[in-house]
Amino acid sequence: MRPRGGNRAEIDNWIVQHAPQGGKVLDIGCGTGDLLARLVRERSIRGTGIEIAEDCVVRAVQQGLSVHHGNVEEGLDHYADQSFDLVVMSLTIQELNKPIHVLREAFRVGKQLIVVFPNFAHWQTRIQLSVMGHAPRTPSLPYTWYESPNRHVLTIDDWNEFCKQRNWHCLDRAFVAHGKRVHWWPNLRAEVAMYVLEYTPSNRNHANGTQAIAEQAKS
Repeated sequence: MRPRGGNRAEIDNWIVQHAPQGGKVLDIGCGTGDLLARLVRERSIRGTGIEIAEDCVVRAVQQGLSVHHGNVEEGLDHYADQSFDLVVMSLTIQELNKPIHVLREAFRVGKQLIVVFPNFAHWQTRIQLSVMGHAPRTPSLPYTWYESPNRHVLTIDDWNEFCKQRNWHCLDRAFVAHGKRVHWWPNLRAEVAMYVLEYTPSNRNHANGTQAIAEQAKS
């Protein structure tokens, strides 16, 4: 899945800024490969994509990209440990059946991980559910309940706690709504959250950074 609506440009710009110049990048759930192609043009990366939708794979390959048709939940066994400088999962984890397994595999094959996800605690979703009594539909969550590919509902606070429990160190993060950055009360005001993560098992102090982010992001 790729960003929809007014947040797409801001998300893609942020990912491009954090991609290592000339590095190896794996884009999980790369869609038609538009972001991957941009990373090749602007950051000279050596890019590889994985996408489950066959029509998207065809369009990505037509752009000259190396994109494989497959289900990432079946594993990344064909990639060696630390074989990528960066793994990108943009608006993908909420659609996975077993996101923890894929995240662990992403950390195994990548030195850093970018995760982008929709924030289900945005004030519009809260109002629609608690006041109107309907499953939320917003520009960042445009699907009806019976069409939605989203299998998991998570918030920024949920994600901060999740990372803290696993000692995943946040190198940078940003929050977006209506195509603009959100700098305060992100769990309430942000439609989308973006994180750059690193996992170093030997460094227990990394958990402190994620704890500080969790306290800042409380709504």
